[in-house]
Amino acid sequence: MTSEIMRLTGGLLIVLCGALAGILKCRSFRQRTELMGEYLRFLTQVKAVIGYTAESAGSILSGMRGMELLAPVLEGTLELMKSGSSFENAWCSAVKSSVLNRDDRQLMYSFGHAFGTDNVQGELSKLALHMQNAETHYSGLRAELKTKSRVYRTVGVFCGVMAAAVLL
Repeated sequence: MTSEIMRLTGGLLIVLCGALAGILKCRSFRQRTELMGEYLRFLTQVKAVIGYTAESAGSILSGMRGMELLAPVLEGTLELMKSGSSFENAWCSAVKSSVLNRDDRQLMYSFGHAFGTDNVQGELSKLALHMQNAETHYSGLRAELKTKSRVYRTVGVFCGVMAAAVLL
């Protein structure tokens, strides 16, 4: 009787571990989506600052507030710029060290490559195009999140059930 309870408890724990793995994968995808949403807010703020003040890249980045998910990129860029790197190199290095997904990195790299190389009107035009690309990417991530979150949770529970069935 005791060994049967132990086996059932072990099986339940295996199922819960599978479900937890699915939930964690769903959470990481949600964080990625939230990062891209924050990146869009960042681009909107940059566009406003350029349109009204035409400040330097360092001033713009140091003035950003409320960007918790993007903070490692912004702080890393500022640190590298203080040590003498150009904006482009500093931005790309900070993105590379902070953003895990390759597609997200590529999108953010394109901002670093193009920013700060033109007059105000040119910057605003490039930012509008970049924002359009970022919005497309973000809406795709949100759509994927709706479908993949269910799939990740379901697969996690299913794998946990299958592992428990095989082991018990």
